[in-house]
Amino acid sequence: MIYEVESKNRVESIDRIKQILEENNAGYLGVSMQDDMYYNSLIRDYARTDEALRIRDTGDSAELTYKGPKVKAAGAKAREEYNVAISSAEDMEKVLLKTGFFVSRGVKKRREEYLFMDATIALDIVEGLGHFVEIEIISEDKDSAAEKINEIKEFLEVTGESIQTSYLEMIIEKEGNF
Repeated sequence: MIYEVESKNRVESIDRIKQILEENNAGYLGVSMQDDMYYNSLIRDYARTDEALRIRDTGDSAELTYKGPKVKAAGAKAREEYNVAISSAEDMEKVLLKTGFFVSRGVKKRREEYLFMDATIALDIVEGLGHFVEIEIISEDKDSAAEKINEIKEFLEVTGESIQTSYLEMIIEKEGNF
């Protein structure tokens, strides 16, 4: 099984982390505006099963993502994840709505990404929530990936506990459900 293993931390600013990445020749992947729309089902409540079904639209590309329930991994969180490139976010949404899914909530963010020490580093500014850094490794060994993430956090001077909740869960907690 392949896991997405990540650590997400709230930060005052992404500037210092960006500086460290640039000083250490991290591979710059670019910046995107991400419009994430989450879906739910009357048959299976993803909030209760701790799963997620999402369409991510960046304007240039779109993908459908399924995320399984969270599992702990040495201070990080891990999830089974499947991503499928789609040609049209709007058409995919029509398919989901026609087949019984409904819109749950949206999340908008500006994401700047780097490759560094075998991980993807995302510097996020999330609408309504603030600044975050996400460190992610895709691996079959969730525990060694989590240990590597902790090393990277230390190198990047990221402090504090990893946030286990998703941006969607944070927005629902802040604003209420619908």
